[in-house]
Amino acid sequence: MKLPKNFGPGGFGGMMKQMQDAMAKAQSLEQELEAERIGVDKGPIKALFDGTGRLLKVQIAREIVDPEDIESLEDLVVSAVRDGFEQATALRDARVQGIMPHVPDIPGL
Repeated sequence: MKLPKNFGPGGFGGMMKQMQDAMAKAQSLEQELEAERIGVDKGPIKALFDGTGRLLKVQIAREIVDPEDIESLEDLVVSAVRDGFEQATALRDARVQGIMPHVPDIPGL
């Protein structure tokens, strides 16, 4: 029986080491992302997120609060939250890509 690539003598041990290294980096990645800060500025609406996408703070300028036009305020808040989450997701994806090239391709996974 022919073994898949990287499963020959010495190959599997090296592959396991790479997987362990990737797992250790992934565990520290979560802590790094929690320490990151992403600011979103939509003019009168400002929001602060951590790198995991958690909303930490929202600031709303008093002058845009109009009881007759709550919908505009809601739209601005949604837009700021969406942008912050998208930026956090992009940051996470970029950091994961930095880890994943070191993980060998395992057939069937």
